[in-house]
Amino acid sequence: MLVRLLYASRAGPAVDQEELLAILRQSKARNPDQGITGVLCYGGGVFLQAIEGGRTAVNELYGHIVGDKRHTDVVLL
Repeated sequence: MLVRLLYASRAGPAVDQEELLAILRQSKARNPDQGITGVLCYGGGVFLQAIEGGRTAVNELYGHIVGDKRHTDVVLL
């Protein structure tokens, strides 16, 4: 079953241009294999992301994001 998840978070203190590029590289390498697509927006120290895919894959990715120190104040929208 295809599900969609939307969340917002604040960038952790160590997030800079290089960390943003690392997030993009990781997403491009891992998400297609998991059947995950979506969009990640960043500005003013805030992330907004929509994730689509199978329920289990999306839930696992969201759990990883919640535990990622590059994200703080993660809110499921």
